[in-house]
Amino acid sequence: MPSGRLRISLPRAAGLVMPVLAEFMQRYPAIELDVDISNRLVDVIDEGFDAVVRTGDLQDSRLSSKALGAFRMTLVGTPAYFARAGVPRVPADLAGHACLFHRLSTSGKLERWPLRDFAAEESLPRRMICNTLDALLLVIARDLGIACVPDFMVREQLARGELRAVLDEHVEADGRFWLLWPSSRHALPKLRVFIDHMGERLFAPL
Repeated sequence: MPSGRLRISLPRAAGLVMPVLAEFMQRYPAIELDVDISNRLVDVIDEGFDAVVRTGDLQDSRLSSKALGAFRMTLVGTPAYFARAGVPRVPADLAGHACLFHRLSTSGKLERWPLRDFAAEESLPRRMICNTLDALLLVIARDLGIACVPDFMVREQLARGELRAVLDEHVEADGRFWLLWPSSRHALPKLRVFIDHMGERLFAPL
């Protein structure tokens, strides 16, 4: 049975990642987890991580990688909000809406709303800017506006009818989750089972 301490870094996507991580702990009780949850771009090798889960482009040639699954961005609000403010039919309609933006912790810049053939995003009303998506979702749930979030964060709310997606045909960005680890550590049993578990379970039904 694999054992030892495993230091990992995960993004702030607790609803997606933590159930899979809890399942890993049940399967491998002899492995001690040291978990860092952050959206900052950690230096895997210099900071002593065994593995990290991240989105975005791969840039460090010292790392091995495994694709874990894909997601896409989606614009969402509550049915009550749309009943009050109207449903946007084209991106230009967003100028009349309460737009809630996410500030990226890694760069301090606003996360772009990936709208096809729409160049006026900077002119959209900024009802709120926040550096965590979880906080934005709480504001959305109070019928206070529209935000652009990863689909995995709102799948259950969409399925229950608590949120409604709009302008899907105008959203163009897809993303991918990656598992990264130092190339020199691929043979460690504790890391191997973690890689296999995350690859099998992250986007599989629990």
